Amino acid sequence: MVWNPRRKARKAREAEVELADHWRVARKLANEEVTALGEELADLHVDTLASDLDDEARHHYKRALEHYDQAKEKVRTSETVEDVLAGDQLVQDARYHRAAVLALQAGDPLPERREPCFFDPRHGPSLGDVQWSPPSGVERTVPVCAADARRLEGRVAPEVRMVRVGDRYVPVHEAGGIAAILERHQSLAHERSTSYNKRSLAEAYIGQTMNGANAPGGGRL
Repeated sequence: MVWNPRRKARKAREAEVELADHWRVARKLANEEVTALGEELADLHVDTLASDLDDEARHHYKRALEHYDQAKEKVRTSETVEDVLAGDQLVQDARYHRAAVLALQAGDPLPERREPCFFDPRHGPSLGDVQWSPPSGVERTVPVCAADARRLEGRVAPEVRMVRVGDRYVPVHEAGGIAAILERHQSLAHERSTSYNKRSLAEAYIGQTMNGANAPGGGRL
């Protein structure tokens, strides 16, 4: 293979652009999660109801605020996809502690540390597993929050979050979270790049053929 420094430099630039693109996608999604978390914590109205919280509930509320602040700063100062994913994990930790505050206020047992609600991670950690069948799909067991479990039990559609992947919106459970959304985004970017390269080669070939035909003596046998 002939050494081509320009080609190597171009590949390096393309890789940098791709990484930056993935980081922007991840940060946008994580910023949405952090913003939603801030609203969820504000909805607790703990500042005005502090006297109603016992020591355990105050501990969980404090931890939720700490994780929220850490997540916000982690995403804000992120430079890589890995930084963003670390911030997203802090969001999930904060949501667990928020769920703990709600449980203690209601006199319920503390929730388990489980994966987020299948239909919308902003609903907080799931409280149990249910059987669910997507339209024209196969039944499967999914983790859901209490509210969505009640909806499904009453034969009402769950509240599904839609996220943008490529040029269309899909349910978050199809996207599979930030990491999976990035993987799909990368796949779409690769497909577009491959399609563009093929088109460029075809255009170059056509141009070369036409130029050859139009050149002096071109097209003669």
